[in-house]
Amino acid sequence: MTAGQAFRNTVIVLATLVGAYILFVSARILVVLVIAVFIASAIRPFVLRLVSWRIPAGAAILITYVLLTVGILALFLVVIPPIVNQAADYLQNEWRLASRIIYSKDWLERTLTNITGNPVALVDDDQVRAVVTDFVDQMRGVVPHMLTDLGGVVAEAVLAIVMGVYWLTSRDKAVQFILALFPHRNREEIGEIITKIESSVGNYIAGMVMVASFVGLVNFAILSVLRIPNAAAVGFIVGTSTMLPIVGGFIGGGLATLLALLTSPLNAVIVFIVFVAVQQVENHYLTPRTMARSVGIDPLLVMVAVFAGFALGGVIGGIIAVPITGAISILMRHLIFEPRKASVEYTVENDGAILIPSSDAPPPPTSPKVPPSAQGSASTSSPTLTS
Repeated sequence: MTAGQAFRNTVIVLATLVGAYILFVSARILVVLVIAVFIASAIRPFVLRLVSWRIPAGAAILITYVLLTVGILALFLVVIPPIVNQAADYLQNEWRLASRIIYSKDWLERTLTNITGNPVALVDDDQVRAVVTDFVDQMRGVVPHMLTDLGGVVAEAVLAIVMGVYWLTSRDKAVQFILALFPHRNREEIGEIITKIESSVGNYIAGMVMVASFVGLVNFAILSVLRIPNAAAVGFIVGTSTMLPIVGGFIGGGLATLLALLTSPLNAVIVFIVFVAVQQVENHYLTPRTMARSVGIDPLLVMVAVFAGFALGGVIGGIIAVPITGAISILMRHLIFEPRKASVEYTVENDGAILIPSSDAPPPPTSPKVPPSAQGSASTSSPTLTS
């Protein structure tokens, strides 16, 4: 190895390490960028609809994001204050929280005793008080850090909105720049791939929001009619958790049931029954028609993607894992699977023999990418016969 080659290899290694470090440091910003693009892809059809009504593109984008921001703020103003007030009350009066849990525990013990006919004792009251005291002490130390993290979340939300606005305004130029990096014969296919990825991601995000809104609103409406306390908070928890595929609904249902259990055991039973009923409608009617078709991937792969995303990036990682997997699936289908399938389908069986195109034979004449001249030469090529 010459000195020049050694220097070049050293520069490549150092550049790779620097690039990896930059990606590691800016990973959170990249996640925000991905979320911003996903949200922009979901609301782009609405923006195009406004543009078709002769509204300028800039005004259409501004109107869309203003409506989205106002809706989110209104939702949080309705739901968050009751939850914060109740949590603050329990943190200041831990004996009230312990009394609520002990009352629910006693009710559950009596119910199980009546069902089984044998005395049932779950946990001693002193143990409940000790656990509640430890939990409240830990929460008192965590709350200040949560408030600090909340400021970071708000800043990232604003950054996501700004990035989304820039993406919608420069989307066409960005696509043209990407297409310019490829030969002319491949630009049509690359443009089709970009369109499919954007449509898949946008449809998934829009479907996820629709399903979450339906689940949250239906839970809120039913629980409000039944006069269950904190119906808005319960609906918000169940609806928001539904955004996490596969396991999110169960997590939200468990949290909502525990929240209702602090008011009364009967309320917890009602909340659980309503959750199960709405969950059946969501699983059998809404999700198959909105979310599954948008990404077009196998449910087992969805489950693997969700758990992998949750392990790598927490809740946000679990939510964005499915559209990312869908985008990768589209790339693999167009760049690997379909070309391979086309080459395999071009073989012809004849009396136990397989006709395989020779190495200098052109692509199949049925391919839309083959020019007419190549199609004419395909008919004169002689396939190689193998037995």
